Amino acid sequence: MPDGRSHQARLAPRQRGGRSRHKEPRLDEHWLRSLLFTVGLVGLVAVAAGADWSVAIGAVATCCVGFGFFYLLFPGGAHFGMTVANFLAIYACQFEFFRSANFATASRGLTLIGLALPVVAFLVGCLLRRRQVFGIIHARRLRELEHLPRLSRWFGGTLLVGASSFLLPRMSLDPISLGLTLIGYMAVIAIFVMLSVRDVVLVMMDVAMVFESVTARLDRLIMPMMAFLTFYALILVVFACLYRIADLTSPEAQFAIHGTPTRISFVDALYYSVVTMATVGYGDIAPTAMLVRALSGAEVVCGLLMLLFGFSEIMRSAGPDSRMPGPAREPPPRLDRHDPSGNSA
Repeated sequence: MPDGRSHQARLAPRQRGGRSRHKEPRLDEHWLRSLLFTVGLVGLVAVAAGADWSVAIGAVATCCVGFGFFYLLFPGGAHFGMTVANFLAIYACQFEFFRSANFATASRGLTLIGLALPVVAFLVGCLLRRRQVFGIIHARRLRELEHLPRLSRWFGGTLLVGASSFLLPRMSLDPISLGLTLIGYMAVIAIFVMLSVRDVVLVMMDVAMVFESVTARLDRLIMPMMAFLTFYALILVVFACLYRIADLTSPEAQFAIHGTPTRISFVDALYYSVVTMATVGYGDIAPTAMLVRALSGAEVVCGLLMLLFGFSEIMRSAGPDSRMPGPAREPPPRLDRHDPSGNSA
């Protein structure tokens, strides 16, 4: 006799499948965050480099289009997206250094073409080897150190191409000719990148996995880091107060600002305490009396001891002997299978 419940059970997957087909498409948050990170990072590089607006916008657009196209084809999680964005920002920095060192007067249009060539070559190479790239990204495992020679092959080749331009005599060419020379160099670099797409993606994936592993351990490091910062700030404030009191209770100024004996304010005392404990030694505020010199030496010693103690505690919290909760591990496989004779192992 047919069971009504079994009939409903057979219909349930279809109903669930029908509802899932009508779900509204949602924007990938990882993709959006990584794209915004790319815009911000490459835009920061372009503005800091002092490039004109057309080159700056072109650099941001090239890197963002390249990132969006690559990450939509091969999604690999938030950490992989951040890694791709970081690699593009590093490329933008290297290109700006390369351009300003040897091709500063190249025309804008040809400069933008030269900037885009390696990115386009990388995307074309990924399309040609999309199955291989897709498998690398979704394998999500760290490779062995034997892959480092592959890194040296393509990265070293691109560095040699860039370094060769510094060996040439200074080229007194018009902007068009200089831009064409820049495109020639970038085309050779693009060929290196296109032929080494698999190795480039391997390096990016390994960096993303390490980044993800470090981020997962940050949860265990937050508490010891906060404790270290609290004690560090306490020492800074205490010594700043001692400097200020010593200066107020003395008939003469205990500090010199830019070589002139001056009474320091509490803000100056805080700043001097930070600089002293960090052992930076800018020299804009210097102790002139024996008391504040002794206090400065004591603060340096306290800062070094605090740094060693804090580093030790943070590393102990991140180590395997930490009792703080960490990422779950898979249990070892159970050996309870039966052998052919019928006896359990």
